[in-house]
Amino acid sequence: MPRGFANRDGLPDIQSAPRAHQFPHQGWRNERTSDAWGPLLGTPLPPKGGMCSAFPPYAGLIEYESTWTAIMHEGMKTSLEHLSDQKRQELQRVTEILWEEINLEMLILFGSYARGDWVEDLDPETLQYRYQSDFDLLVVTETPRQASKVEQNNQLTQRLAKTIHRTPISLIAEDIQFINRRLRKSQYFYIDIKREGILLHDSGKFQLAEPIEITLKERKRLAEEDFEYWFGQAEIFIEDYQYNFNKGLKDKKYLSIAAFLLHQATERLYSAILLVFTRYKPSTHDIEKLGQRVSSIEPRFLTIFPRTTEEERERFKLLRKAYVDARYKPTYIITKEELNWLAKRVQELQGLTEKLCREKIASYE
Repeated sequence: MPRGFANRDGLPDIQSAPRAHQFPHQGWRNERTSDAWGPLLGTPLPPKGGMCSAFPPYAGLIEYESTWTAIMHEGMKTSLEHLSDQKRQELQRVTEILWEEINLEMLILFGSYARGDWVEDLDPETLQYRYQSDFDLLVVTETPRQASKVEQNNQLTQRLAKTIHRTPISLIAEDIQFINRRLRKSQYFYIDIKREGILLHDSGKFQLAEPIEITLKERKRLAEEDFEYWFGQAEIFIEDYQYNFNKGLKDKKYLSIAAFLLHQATERLYSAILLVFTRYKPSTHDIEKLGQRVSSIEPRFLTIFPRTTEEERERFKLLRKAYVDARYKPTYIITKEELNWLAKRVQELQGLTEKLCREKIASYE
């Protein structure tokens, strides 16, 4: 006998499922918990402002045995069956924390964990990950100010990091108007999130726009233009880096400029990848955030900057801080050995960027 949400007679009733704006009425109940509501991941969360997270638009939820079946939100996926119990539990805890810290209306898992191609490489000696995919999460807010507050919420970031130990979290927030404009402007990053993403929480307050697709011919033209510009810019910065590095062999004052130029090459290579694959590049110079976006698209980029050891982490930190510190802080110091190691990583990034971008462009046939 089906368990979970049922009508007054104890039978499943998908057709009469209440809408998101309706508070659950007497005829609907969760037989397992005796609650008239429950979130997508199965742990009750009280509705805010009369909203009910278990009933997004077009909801029809029945729980067979003890497994929650998919809830459809305009065709979006909701099943996490391809993930291990541990990963599902982590995502459930993340959802709970976000609920407690912010006014959570919509939460979407996207990237490698949504697609199923995430990677984790554990070093058997140190028991630390050489590299691993992040949980890529999109929080959808009502206003740009709310989105900004989510991304700048250090308390939230620290709580997530302390609570979720096994899997890194990459959290971005955008307001619903911004996302819908991008969907209507054929920006593949948001189109792919809607197509491939998994809806973890939905109050029913927001409606995602129908994306406007463009032809493969047009997509190829745009990708070729973006690749030519951004990859070409990266090549120029790499040439300038080499010049300043060589000068730095005799005069150390050139080494900080070389570090800045290497940062700029890295930023432009990441920009090329993002624009070729998604036609969207966030307005940031933070190569850690850009790298997270890139790795959510293609996990092979996770291997570029390994951060298993303290030395590797410190070297990447030097490159990340070079955008500001290498130009404006006399206290910024980087050695020839550190620069040489970083340059080899950027050279590998350059090769992988060219290979995968050209393959992607060729696929737009």
